[in-house]
Amino acid sequence: MYNEQKCDAIVLKTADYKDYDKVLTIFSADFGKQKVLLKGCKREKAKQRYAGQPFFFGEFLIAKGKGYDIVTTVAPKKTFIVLTQDYDAYLNASLVLKTIDMSCLSQTSERQFLLLLTYLTVLEKYLNHSELLTCKFFVEYLKMQGLSLNINECSNCGNILKEAYFDTIQNSFVCENCRTYQSLPIKNSQFFVLKQFDEKKFMSLVDLDYNESEALKTIIFDAIQRIFQ
Repeated sequence: MYNEQKCDAIVLKTADYKDYDKVLTIFSADFGKQKVLLKGCKREKAKQRYAGQPFFFGEFLIAKGKGYDIVTTVAPKKTFIVLTQDYDAYLNASLVLKTIDMSCLSQTSERQFLLLLTYLTVLEKYLNHSELLTCKFFVEYLKMQGLSLNINECSNCGNILKEAYFDTIQNSFVCENCRTYQSLPIKNSQFFVLKQFDEKKFMSLVDLDYNESEALKTIIFDAIQRIFQ
């Protein structure tokens, strides 16, 4: 059992604890998701006050505690404070943090951590593309969970998809013949963008001229919620 551990971590969420403390849910490549106690951070002149906010990225030194493990020191790497200044970007980034929180465990999560850090870094530069970038994150995250979305063939009959529907029970794409009343129609433009997510990196997506990503994001996020809840 460790007495002290060091990790680079991103704060997923916070909760007030006693008068001046907060319990942080942090996410790191080495240890996955953890709950730690940040003491005194709600005091007006607290040196570590900045670390008690979601999206904060820093190097944490954590000591073993009787209840919660305790943050002894924290050195900032990036606050991503700009995300809180854009309403849409903030909402989208919060959905991403929620996804990590509800699906990741306390275990090595290097690929997931790097994906989250890449997403936040690109989003900070391109706030007006938050919907597209968030869709890209969700698609890549599903792949890492072994749940890639097959966007070429019907998951039931195997036929090439010409008109696609998203089956909300199987969390997969089906053709017109295999759709049910619970299948959602996918527009050709949405299907095109899904293929772009498969082929392009985050930075390349900001060149896409696409204004229907909110509906697509909702479909994918709902699928993630059904899988992990």
